Formats: sequence, structure tokens, C-alpha cells
Amino acid sequence: MCGIVGFSGFRPAANILIQGLKYLEYRGYDSTGIALMVDHKIQIKKSQGRIENTEKLMALSSDQFHQSTSGIGHTRWATHGKPSTENAHPHKTGHVVLVHNGIIENDLELRAGILARGHFPLSETDSELIGFLLFDEMERGHSLEVALRRVSQTLVGQWSIVIMSEREPGKVIGVRNGSPLVASIDSEGNVMVASDAQPLLPFTQSVTFLEPGEMVVGTPGLLMFFDLLTGRKIHREPTLIKWTADRMEKNGFPHYMLKEIYEQPKVFTQTLQEVLLPSSSEPFNFANEKNSEILLKAEEIILVACGTSWHAGLLGKYWIEKIAKIPVQLEYASEYRYRETCLRPSALVIGISQSGETADTLVVIRDMKRKGVSTLAITNVQGSSLAREADAVVFTHAGPEIGVAATKTFLCQSLSLFLFAAFLASKRTTQNSDVLSRLRRELNFIPKILNNISNSTIKNSESSEILRAINPILNSLGSVKGFFFMGRGHCFPLALEGALKLKEVSYDHAEGHASGELKHGPIAMLDPSIVVVAIAPQDPWYTKNRSNLEEVKARGARILGIGTYGDTYLQSICDYWLALPAEAQSIHSDLLPFIITPYIQLLAYARGVQLQRDVDKPRNLAKSVTVE
Repeated sequence: MCGIVGFSGFRPAANILIQGLKYLEYRGYDSTGIALMVDHKIQIKKSQGRIENTEKLMALSSDQFHQSTSGIGHTRWATHGKPSTENAHPHKTGHVVLVHNGIIENDLELRAGILARGHFPLSETDSELIGFLLFDEMERGHSLEVALRRVSQTLVGQWSIVIMSEREPGKVIGVRNGSPLVASIDSEGNVMVASDAQPLLPFTQSVTFLEPGEMVVGTPGLLMFFDLLTGRKIHREPTLIKWTADRMEKNGFPHYMLKEIYEQPKVFTQTLQEVLLPSSSEPFNFANEKNSEILLKAEEIILVACGTSWHAGLLGKYWIEKIAKIPVQLEYASEYRYRETCLRPSALVIGISQSGETADTLVVIRDMKRKGVSTLAITNVQGSSLAREADAVVFTHAGPEIGVAATKTFLCQSLSLFLFAAFLASKRTTQNSDVLSRLRRELNFIPKILNNISNSTIKNSESSEILRAINPILNSLGSVKGFFFMGRGHCFPLALEGALKLKEVSYDHAEGHASGELKHGPIAMLDPSIVVVAIAPQDPWYTKNRSNLEEVKARGARILGIGTYGDTYLQSICDYWLALPAEAQSIHSDLLPFIITPYIQLLAYARGVQLQRDVDKPRNLAKSVTVE
């Protein structure tokens, strides 16, 4: 899940590469490095740890280094080899230097051949081996492009690489074989390639997404695309990305995670406006006819996803089955891809992925298409692999999400799935039209409630009303062995997501449970060192939730309740209490997950800040999981 970036143009490259890596750091931050062409020689600065370490090394470099106009950079999520400076990219072999994203599966075989030819790799990585193969091919007289095409045929796995050579200064070449790669050329002729579009947006919103098996060759003023197998030049149409560079800045917030939680009212509205027709006699008509057509054909839906997207899928399953009366399976993509499945011709497989590049989810969609099963994607990224390869796509319109822990994209994924349910209910007449009209009206009111929860005009976390309530609770907890999140019905997926968020950004032990399942084993863990986060609004499952909370109380665990404003009974049995806004009392219970979502996210955020964690870049994680 590493981030790679390359530049060749008419501006100094060093700071451009560093800024590009900062936009890509969500993909991994075990080590970073850049290589620049300086007087026809390649100079490398790299270090274990964050980008700041490499910047310190760059500050000591010559003026010529900082004036170089071509180079490549890398931020690493370690696969082969521990995080270290030796294993950091770029890797240089003779006159060849490269950066790599992905995994080379036949690395042991390649390493044996390289050692037999008298080469001695300096790192533990599979990536460095590619450099020796390229070097050997160029020593046989091949150009950089031809060498890369020949070497690519020997590599097994899903990967992308970007390379330079001292023999061909000013030229940056990239290849995509599975892992994503994007290229652009701006109005001044500056060429860039990167793992995704974000580093390119300060220069141009017109970008080209490479398909697997394609190569891009960039020199100042010229960008060309080739078929990797045949070497034939091909034409690729660029995609216009609606995001702007300013949306990728913190804009005064202490962390991206807090900024992105506070952006939820805005992106909720954007997703509603973009997905549905602005004016229609029916409350839930899709703006995209292809999406309407493919959904209406479905007699069975299979949702495939990973992590937070899976939790959004669980909410979607509940909504679609309740409102639209269509059977839904929810599957972990990493498991489903290896299963022997049996699907009816009328089935629809929906892949959910924030980045649109999640490897396991992509494999499932590709496999379903080969089997003739209809596919649909829910993703946040225009031009992503999932968006291009599924039969239809719904974009979540959440804008760039830099924080590794997904927040606003979870809300927008959940909203998209709710809209599927409501659309299908409308067309299949499984719900009264008055109910659907009420749901549509109240969806329009949700952003106002979300605004009141976060007070999104306030950038200081200490001044936000909800955080002013959360912080004293966390400060009074003292010693905590772990957190159990519990909920029923629509709140069970939120319990799972709340536990995941807390684990991701605080490193506390946290588990999510269906409330009724506590007595089937987990209750053995409960004592005063455990905090139970009870998500228990006054919804159809409220009475059962109350009974489960009494069981928790009897075991001595401390309870942090999240419930309906004015619920004095529930508040009385909780040690700590967070009330939903008063205006949420009139909202349909099916919509309560949208209102509760920022509570569990801000709880995780505040705990991470309290424990002085790097909430934007949690250890060992990467946002775009492009390898198995």
C-alpha cells in the first residue's frame, strides 16, 4: 500500500515530490525517500520514519539538489523487510533507480537468480530485485522502456513501479500491473505520476488513470502511454477530478480526522444532491439511469467489503431487507474471493471501497464479471479501478479523506446504501409512499443536526460542544483494560465501527458486540476495568437493550451511554452519559445511525488525542489496501 510519485518538468522537483508524498502518506509511513537527477547523476535522500526525517536530510543538500527538475519519491508500508533506512525506497542499482508499490510474489526465485549472477542486494525487499533485473537488461543494450517491458514479463504479483536512469536523464517511466497509477501533464508541460490523483491536483484536475498492463513515459512537455506487452503507443482519455487542492489541507484544524468528521454535514448533502434527481415526483429517483436499471434487476444482493466499508454494508443489509424486502448477503471480500459461491442469474454484487482500489474487493468484482453476474461499485474516487471495472458505480462525493481512519466516507457509504433501499422500496412498492416521503424530508434535515453535533464552524477541539462533553468523561476513566461497544438492530453495526475506530486511533483494546450476544461469552470479561459503550437510543430495540444494560451493570462494568435526549432512566443506570440532540427525537429510527455516527467517531478521536497518539496516521495501518 505504498505511495509512489514521480516528476519531470520545468520546476524544482524536490518540494513537489515531498508535498506529493505528504498527500500519499496515508498509504504508509514506515519510511520515506526521494531520488533526484543532479547533473546526470542520481542522488537519494531516504530515512526510516516519517517524511520529516527525509526533509531534514534534504535541508543539508546542495543547491544543485534542490534545483533538480526530475525525480521520484516513495512512502512505505512495509511488506518484505522491516521498516528501516536500508529497506526504504528509492532503490538504486548502478545507474537505475526505482520506487515500487505492491508485492512481487516470485521474489525468492528472482533473488536466487540475481545472487547467481554475482549481484548482492543491500535490502530485504522484493522491490530492490527489480532494479538488478533492469540493470542487467540495459547492460545488454536495451533502452529503459524496453528493459522495463522485458522485466515486467518476469514479475508475478500485483504491483506498480516508477523508474529513472542516469543514462536517460529527464525521463520518468511508470508501469501499472494491478496497483493503481495515475499520470498528468499540466499547462506548463510538467509531468507527474503517482499512486493516486491527490499529488497531481495542485497542478491540474485532468488526470489519466492507467489500466493494468500499461506504461507511461514522461519527459518535460510530453506524456505518452504504451501497451506494456506489445510496446504499441496507445491513446488514453484523461478524467476530470472535481476535488481541488485546498480540500486536502487541514484549514486550521489540529488533525485531518477532526476536520473530516466536521465535514460530514456538507458531504452528506453533496451525496444526496449528486445521487438523487434534484426534483422528481418520486422522493428517491436516481440521477444515473444505469444505476437505476441495474438495481431494479436484482432479486438478491451480495455486498462485499472490508473494514469500515463492511460495517457500512451491514447497515445497508438491514435497510435493504427491511425497507425493500430483498435478501442481502454481506461478505468479507478477503474471504469471499476464495469461496465456492452459488449465485442466481438475478443476483447483484455490490463492492464497497473508499479508495476503489481495495485488492480483495476488486478481485471479487472481476471474478463476478467473468461469471456474468451484474456488479455495482460504491466508491469515493473517480477513475478508480472499482469505478471503471464494475457495471455501474455510485460515487459517495465525500471529497479527499486524508486521515487513515475512515470517517466521512463511512457516513456517505451508509447513505448510499440507504438510498438504494429507499429507491428499491419505491419501485417495488414495499413501503407506503407517505413513509418514503417522510424519510426523504428527514434526510434533508440530517445535515442540520450533524452541524449542531459537531459545531463544525469551531476548529478548536476543546470548544466543540460534543468534545466538551466527551473529554471530561475520558479524563475521569482512570485505568481501563478495554472497551466493549454494544448495540442492537441498526446500532450493532455502529458498535462494530465504534470499536474499530477506537482501536485504530487509540490502540486501546476494543470489541463490538450485538447486545444480546454479551451473555453468550463476552460477559465473562466484564469487571470495573472494562468500559461498556452502550449505543441505546429509543428505537424498536430499546427495551431489550435496557435489559442487557442491567446485566452489564450487575457485573460491575462502567457504562458510557449514548442515548435519546431526556431518557432519564437510561441515564440513571449509566456511569457516563452522552445525549443525542433534542431535535433527533422526531427523526425516524431508520435514520438514527447517521446522527449517532459522529458520536462514536469523536469518542475515538478524543481518546486518541488524550493518549497522544497520531490519530491521522495510526501505527501499522494504511488507508488504501492494495495488497492481500
